[in-house]
Amino acid sequence: MARTVRPRTAFTLIELLVVIAIICILIGLLVPSVQKVREAAARAQCLNNLKQIIVAQHHYHEDYKRLTPGYLSYGSPWEGSLDYSEATWVYFLLPYLEQGNLANTVDYSTIKQPGEGFGHTTNTTDLIRQTRLAIFQCPADNPGANHVGSAWLQPGWARGNYAANGGIGPMTSPPGEIPPDHTTPGVFDLASRMRLTDILDGTSNTVFVSELLNIPGDDWRGMMHYPEGCIYQHNYTPNSVAMPDQNRDGYCVSVTEAPCIATYTDWFNRQLLYTARSRHPSGVNVGMGDGGVRFATDGIAPAVWQALCTPQAAPGEINSTGVD
Repeated sequence: MARTVRPRTAFTLIELLVVIAIICILIGLLVPSVQKVREAAARAQCLNNLKQIIVAQHHYHEDYKRLTPGYLSYGSPWEGSLDYSEATWVYFLLPYLEQGNLANTVDYSTIKQPGEGFGHTTNTTDLIRQTRLAIFQCPADNPGANHVGSAWLQPGWARGNYAANGGIGPMTSPPGEIPPDHTTPGVFDLASRMRLTDILDGTSNTVFVSELLNIPGDDWRGMMHYPEGCIYQHNYTPNSVAMPDQNRDGYCVSVTEAPCIATYTDWFNRQLLYTARSRHPSGVNVGMGDGGVRFATDGIAPAVWQALCTPQAAPGEINSTGVD
């Protein structure tokens, strides 16, 4: 009697293992590609943000015949009188970044008076201080670390990933708040009035803005609307961990990729020093004065990096590998 052979309806164990192995190999090949695409997209967005910020500075310059001040400190001279607003370059750029309505939520003539500015408990600046602006966020950084609180001023400040070039620091508080406040001033200093014609190296050889990491917790690096967060220095090359950043006691969260130590306690004894940092592999994006955006590698020569921060130093070349 002939036997009936039934067709097989399932995989054998060996066939199943082979299929799983093939899928794992394909996933292994795909994941790096996806990561590269994500990094490329994050970098492209970051480049676009920086370009818009530099273009906004140029529009401000067209109107005022100078770039924005880096920041105003408590009682710094500005526009013929003492200014107590503690406003930063970010505030002055708001109307040029399609944020005019946000800027108009305060009356500047009022907030420049003692006790009414960004560093005080007035509620007129609360909305600006706590508003997260997409143009100041780099997608490559921690998405949950963009807001920092304060034990002495609520609701705290929103942070961003871009800081202005203050020069070679540290950034201090000079007696009477008279500029300059850096050992070698950069483009954006205390009550600075830099004109494009003052940049003798040429704007294509001078960095205006670079990246900062936002560290989770009450860390002030990247705080947009207070002097102690919006300025960085060129003492050390990008992403250097050889020397920690210097920040205010209580608002300095040290992590491996961005070490930090407390070096001062209040606005009148500042000893602040921030290094440009990002989560892009091997460097940071920088916005040049001519509107170009370039990539400064971690291995850039220290002398070249420092020359790029000063308007009068000898021009240097920046490594642009990986920049669109």
